Amino acid sequence: MAILQGDRVRLNVCCGTRIREGWINIDVAALGILKPEIIADARSIPLDDGCADEIMCIHGIEHFYKWEAAALAVEWMRLLRSGGLLVIECPDIFKCCENLVSGYASSGKHPDQMSYWGIYGDPQESNPFMGHKWGYTPKTLRHFLKMHGFVNIADEETQWHPAGRVRRDMRITARKP
Repeated sequence: MAILQGDRVRLNVCCGTRIREGWINIDVAALGILKPEIIADARSIPLDDGCADEIMCIHGIEHFYKWEAAALAVEWMRLLRSGGLLVIECPDIFKCCENLVSGYASSGKHPDQMSYWGIYGDPQESNPFMGHKWGYTPKTLRHFLKMHGFVNIADEETQWHPAGRVRRDMRITARKP
């Protein structure tokens, strides 16, 4: 496959409309003007075993039921090379609930962005793919990754979604042994 040529292969899984240059962008549907290179279910990506140096899943894992997420972890483990990096960013369900209970709202026109959106997903697009099916805390996501064989699991500073960067989201990295 031509898109796999080069020294470093990086997969942007569950990319949605966030098409990244230098990455193989993968999503279940082509939703934006720019289209992913691969249209596929994230649990069954048509690429060779051990092809990827890095997998990034930004605001993707929460779009799968808990029982479906196990297949994601298996697929990520299959696709990564030994030592390959997995990066996950998603809402921290605990922070979202704290924001809801405290009444904290993001500034601007979306008062539910820091609470309800992190719990249920963004309702603006009227898109069923945008609904959230499960929530994680850093502790539960680290445990999930450990149970699926990942190592060197660490919390990092989030890099996406400026509105939710500190008060809503989390970033966890891990490696394939």
